[in-house]
Amino acid sequence: MIKCEVTKLCAVIDRQAQVKQGKDGHSFLSFVVKLTITGRDGSKAVISVTVSVNGDESQAGLYYTGRRVLMSGTLIPRKKGDTVFFNLRAEQVEFVSNAEDDTIEGDMHFQGKTGKDRPGKPAVEQRTDKKGNTFLTFPAYSSERDGEGREYLWVRFLDFSPENSDFVQAGTFIDVKGTLQIGVYNNKPDFGCIVREIQPWVVKKEESNETEQ
Repeated sequence: MIKCEVTKLCAVIDRQAQVKQGKDGHSFLSFVVKLTITGRDGSKAVISVTVSVNGDESQAGLYYTGRRVLMSGTLIPRKKGDTVFFNLRAEQVEFVSNAEDDTIEGDMHFQGKTGKDRPGKPAVEQRTDKKGNTFLTFPAYSSERDGEGREYLWVRFLDFSPENSDFVQAGTFIDVKGTLQIGVYNNKPDFGCIVREIQPWVVKKEESNETEQ
């Protein structure tokens, strides 16, 4: 499970709003935005986000293609094949100037499993920054059933309080809350998280079997 509480998502509407009905019979607006993410090396990736927000026919015309919006809400990423899809349930939407930069900021709640040790590459690595401070870095994945198979979405974690993470090893189930980071790797979105809270994730045996990669 990966759920992100986004405090700031600034993007341009790429597909104008349509009125849809939820299972409860209430109307809502659905539209698509696009934003460009720039990696540390200058590489770029374009992200499309499908947005739903409370509204009806009388408000749909406000959400037209090319208009820039600033939003907050709950963002759920899901992977299918080589593509990651983003869905945002917006709590607040503000129309802003096109001078505003593309932005995505917020927190992540992650439940999943750390990766395996590989030859010459341990799953959990202890490093030291330029100031002599010790931190941990490790990858972990969250999995979701997709038909008969499963999809795996990887996140790279940075933990600057390693004394709280002494239980983390290769193949450990973890429950993490922290700061969302989205970068670029091979021209695709790359997920990261700076750990704020981490604890073991206790899962049922059948769930444990299903998460194996």
